[in-house]
Amino acid sequence: DVMSGICAYEHQLAHYYHEGARRIPGVRVWGPGFDTRARAPTVSITLDKHSAAAAATALGAQGICLWDGNFYAARAVEVLGLKERGGLLRTGVSMYTTQADIERLLTGIEKLA
Repeated sequence: DVMSGICAYEHQLAHYYHEGARRIPGVRVWGPGFDTRARAPTVSITLDKHSAAAAATALGAQGICLWDGNFYAARAVEVLGLKERGGLLRTGVSMYTTQADIERLLTGIEKLA
């Protein structure tokens, strides 16, 4: 059905982004991978050289839309030691996201890392 197709598309692109971000030196991907369980097509990262807000601002200037902060998980962000750095940089993949969007995002993150 259509919804299963959309879910599979989003999952595949988010998995691709997750794996690509993991390969960039200076980037840490937080949360479980996409290999074994169903999960939302969102990926959270931190960059060694930039706060989440600084990275979001720099990528936003390139027309890349993502978010920074704690995403209503303030205690988890605090326990992980990320509160002082402004939390996480989070990307959500939707049915409107393209492979080219993900490539552009990965390129932008590589330049910041």
